[in-house]
Amino acid sequence: MSIFKIYVMKTIKRIYLMSFIVAAIFVVSCKKTYDIQENNNQSLASSVTGSYTGELKNSQTNQTVPASLTVSVQNDSMVAMHCVADQFDTTITMLLYQNYDSLMVCYTGQDFYDQYGHNLNNNNFCNSKAAGWDDGWCMGNNCWGGEDQWNAWTNHLNTQHDSNDRHFGGFDVQGNACKYDFESSAGNTTYFESFTGFKKQK
Repeated sequence: MSIFKIYVMKTIKRIYLMSFIVAAIFVVSCKKTYDIQENNNQSLASSVTGSYTGELKNSQTNQTVPASLTVSVQNDSMVAMHCVADQFDTTITMLLYQNYDSLMVCYTGQDFYDQYGHNLNNNNFCNSKAAGWDDGWCMGNNCWGGEDQWNAWTNHLNTQHDSNDRHFGGFDVQGNACKYDFESSAGNTTYFESFTGFKKQK
């Protein structure tokens, strides 16, 4: 075999090897999903705090106006959400729940009781548990939302709510976005002021 043919064969083998390595790296990187839990140095609250700019839409009039939302830390898993727009200014305090790459929100304290008619109990947690976690509470109590009990949001729905309970929004952490429906009333009529916006980048 000539030196040229040996050189060509070695070059082809190197090309195949490099192609395989590049393809393997590409597949692994594509499979990797964003998970809030991977950033262990950041609390749930600090991952969404800041100023969001967007719009507020009234469900009665369908009118949309510019709006801003300021999210501030109350503790590791609780935030205050202050929304301001033309003729609208309100602040609510919400608990955060990990839901894979999102953070969902729900009332706490008296606001939770006023909305749902009972208090949160000790089966509630905000940070997702390790895969396979299950304290047995849900499976013995006819829970409705699935068996993924180590996901904090699924557990919250299963252990704290009825299947027809309404929730109002949350945060897309990776997309730096927030969507929340503020419940309002006029007389006997209930309507929503729906905020949609994106976090201002520093």
